[in-house]
Amino acid sequence: MVRRTARVALAVVLIACGCVEPSRQNRAIIYVGGLQDLTHWDRINGGRGLDAYDALLALDPPASVPVLVASLHDPTPTLIDDRIHRPPTVGDVAFHMLLLIFGLKASDFEVEGVWIGSDPVGRNPIYEVHLDNDAVRERVKRRFMRMAIDRGWYEEAVTQ
Repeated sequence: MVRRTARVALAVVLIACGCVEPSRQNRAIIYVGGLQDLTHWDRINGGRGLDAYDALLALDPPASVPVLVASLHDPTPTLIDDRIHRPPTVGDVAFHMLLLIFGLKASDFEVEGVWIGSDPVGRNPIYEVHLDNDAVRERVKRRFMRMAIDRGWYEEAVTQ
């Protein structure tokens, strides 16, 4: 009887330990890692349909925005490949997601050096907007950080 009670108690402890849910910030980090699996970018819906993309957008901005801002420098290529353009990076996808979350347009970042072209092939924003170098990415990152701090999204996530 004691042995059975000990097993039940051990099982309860193991189940409780296994059910610890990661913080929202940690989930955002995991989801950003999944953005490299994007295979398609719709010019209207972006990366919707990929679990990582949808999950990031479902998180509250204080959980997702700081992680997306930090990911602007991520050079990991996605699986988006139309065989015409260079494959977009996770940083490129993060930029487009931040534009969506903040309700901005890429043209709002021309001062920071974001290159905006007019792609005659499908007019897809993932190919028409480029953060060409680390200096541009850093300027964009600083601007998004300031906007997130102003909205109370950045500081809250850092203190959690």
